[in-house]
Amino acid sequence: MIRRLLHSVPAVAVLAACLAGVPAVAEPAGGARPDAARAVVLEPVTGPDGNPFVEQGWSAWRLAGTRYRFEAGRLSLISGLLVRTPAAAPPPAPALSAPREVVPGAPLRVYLATAQPLARVQVSVQAGAETLASARAFVADRAGAGAAPARVWVAVLGVPSTAQPGVARLLVTGDGDPEAAAAGALQIARPLFVGSRRFAEEEIPLRGGLGDLRRSDDPRRAEQSRELWRLLTTWRPVAGGHAGRLRHPVVGARRSAGFGDRRRYRYEDGTADRSIHHGVDFAAAAGTVVVAAGAGTVVMAQFRIITGFTVVVEHLSGVYSLYYHLARLDVAAGERVAAGTAVGTVGSTGLATGPHLHWEVRAAGVAVDPDVLVTTPLVDIPDDLVTLFP
Repeated sequence: MIRRLLHSVPAVAVLAACLAGVPAVAEPAGGARPDAARAVVLEPVTGPDGNPFVEQGWSAWRLAGTRYRFEAGRLSLISGLLVRTPAAAPPPAPALSAPREVVPGAPLRVYLATAQPLARVQVSVQAGAETLASARAFVADRAGAGAAPARVWVAVLGVPSTAQPGVARLLVTGDGDPEAAAAGALQIARPLFVGSRRFAEEEIPLRGGLGDLRRSDDPRRAEQSRELWRLLTTWRPVAGGHAGRLRHPVVGARRSAGFGDRRRYRYEDGTADRSIHHGVDFAAAAGTVVVAAGAGTVVMAQFRIITGFTVVVEHLSGVYSLYYHLARLDVAAGERVAAGTAVGTVGSTGLATGPHLHWEVRAAGVAVDPDVLVTTPLVDIPDDLVTLFP
């Protein structure tokens, strides 16, 4: 499920150096390996007075090439890597693996390997003053016997389909474990390029009572929306989650709408509303079996005004798949399901113009393109995320 962490000092140097764009340390001729401290060296941060900077009893360390500034006497990261520790000696350097470029609507996986005792790791994508996405990381399974004493933190989040092309900022922050004798903190920032992407447009006429349903101000609808949002944005540790690829929840169905479609709902009175389609629609005969796209826990199985009979499955911390407009529910909240377990059947309950399944995947509250997760795993710690600590 998760690839084994390998032991290779040069790769450590390459990864750490890539954080700040500095040259890596190569392995010497003859196959002799330098020790980890010489392969990746953290240097003390120098304050405005030219002496090693200490802030409220914390020493600060940086990777070569890290950019920072002092604001009102406080240290602020621009890009690169900063580590804070109460110890006088530099800690082992962490290793980060994350894409340099993403497109709107794409899932984003970030991996951090570190020997520092951290209580919490947060990953966010920022564009100017706006936070596009933010997720709390979870600890993945350790590597096999003989692996370095490092924890691998994993965050799965998504870049909204509305994100504008340009340079954003990937920020990783780690808070020290208060129960550890030498707890520290770290902060990593680097550019993340958001590419461009075009989405299809479609117009949907709402006839009969569908227009009234979409415009309904029923307070139950608002409360159901708040309840779902609270669920999708609440972080909790998940044991034994689904890390592999997802599967399509219906077999042989016709795709009737795609992820990110820009929709225009046309009402019978001639007015219109716009919205974004956050999932994939599959048109199929009523009664067609719908299965869980991956293993997980059912966290919602109920009727909702707009989405009809609805099932939500939690696969990993903060990662959910959603199934809308079902004709019936075959599972209950709290039930553990395997990939391929029937969760219901295709229907047209709620705001639906005909029998179909709306399938959606959310990562840290952000809708991501399900098709990507059918072809690539939710979590796949890369082989080149290498750690070797003294």
